[in-house]
Parts: sequence; structure tokens; C-alpha cells
Amino acid sequence: MSQRTNILHDFINSPQIYKIIQKIMSGTSFRKKIIKENIKKKNLKILDIGCGPAEIIDFMPECIYYGYDIDKRSIDYAKKKYKNKNYKFFCKEFKSSDLKRLPYFDYVILFGILHHLNNKQAKNVLNLCKKKMKKNSILLTEDPILIKNQNIVAKFLIKSDRGTNVRKKNEYIDLLKTYFKNCKSKVTKQFFIPYTWFTTVCKK
Repeated sequence: MSQRTNILHDFINSPQIYKIIQKIMSGTSFRKKIIKENIKKKNLKILDIGCGPAEIIDFMPECIYYGYDIDKRSIDYAKKKYKNKNYKFFCKEFKSSDLKRLPYFDYVILFGILHHLNNKQAKNVLNLCKKKMKKNSILLTEDPILIKNQNIVAKFLIKSDRGTNVRKKNEYIDLLKTYFKNCKSKVTKQFFIPYTWFTTVCKK
């Protein structure tokens, strides 16, 4: 992981504080919209890499959910809150050794992950995800993005992000198209609190 690890960022990453900040920054509502627009059927198999406290479960239809995160606090929180037998959580990095025990997935979610990874790390994760995706399955991504003439507040917040690999549009797309030829992307300028999001829907 390529990210800042100072005391402030560690504090922000605690589950309760993280959830509060995501709500203030409209990250929660933004991710809810992505889920509602793309995942509508029940009983789908979903893989969520970097799931954090797994709050997006609240916005999904009934599903079989696998969440990975390296933050023990977040995984402990998710396990305590979401006790459904169809929800499985793993406090570890997603690695090739995990592939044998996992089913094939209808959706893979990478929300706020790519900007925490350098190109080599990101390509490894994308490659592993693709190996466990069904035919015509979907990868959903969401990350901050740097653009021209960016709102000064948005730019400051994004430059201060814990992840140190925030990219430009062409850099994200070049990364994703290494593994997914069918990628639809969108840049969203959030007005309050000013922020800029980059999202993709990539079909295997």
C-alpha cells in the first residue's frame, strides 16, 4: 500500500471517524448512488476489496458478500455489525493464495482503493480480481482524481488524501484497460464539500 501513515491519518481511518467523515464529504451518499445504479438483483456474489467498515452492505440487495481490508478495526467493526452468514470478512491483503477458496463473482468493488496503490500493486489487484470474475461480470471503481482548473478546495483535500497515488483520468484508464477493454468512466465534480470523483464501470 502506498499511503500516509501518520497519527492523523490513522485516527481518520478508525471506523467511527471514517464513517463520519465519509458522510460529511458526501462519500457515503455518492457510493450509495453507484451501488443503487449498478447492483439491482438479489443473491449476487460480490467481492469488495478495501471494504473498510463495509457500510455499503446497507445499500445492496440481499447478496453473498466477501470483504477484504487490512485494517483490523474496520474488519472487527464489520463482523460485529453484519452477522449474516452470507457475509464474510477477511483482515488481510487480497492475494493469489486467496483465489482457490473464493467463488466466482458477479461484481467486484474497488471503492477508494486504486489511489492507495502504485501501478505495480494496482495491476496485481486488478489481475487477481479479473481471475475471479464471471463472464460479463462488472468491476466498479471510485477514486479521487486530479483535473485541470480544479476547485482549489477539492484539489487541497485530494492532495492531502491518505492515498499517495491519485491519478489523472488517462492514467486511471490506461491502468484499467490493461485488464478491462470495456470501461465506461465518469468525472463528477462535487460542489459541497468541493471534491472531484472518478468512477468506472468495467465489464469483463
